[in-house]
Amino acid sequence: MFSYMMQTLVVGGVIAAIVFVAAFASEGRGRRLVRLALGVEERRPVREHLFDEIDRPDATLDVVGELGRETASLPTVGPKVAPVPVRHRA
Repeated sequence: MFSYMMQTLVVGGVIAAIVFVAAFASEGRGRRLVRLALGVEERRPVREHLFDEIDRPDATLDVVGELGRETASLPTVGPKVAPVPVRHRA
């Protein structure tokens, strides 16, 4: 039963591998590796700044609360409610 799906799975796996390689080559380190392989970029030493301190914000697990505080000062617009006409009984 599994043999009927083998061709579909192979084609899907090949497409997934192509997409993975393309995504890797378009971002960050992958782009640099492709540029090095093609000879567009020269190798440069990375050891000189390897252990430098990086300024990072304090870690917080209260993401929702932090976003709520940031958006609390935004003006809010409520729905416009039409005035209800007053009916008098005669």
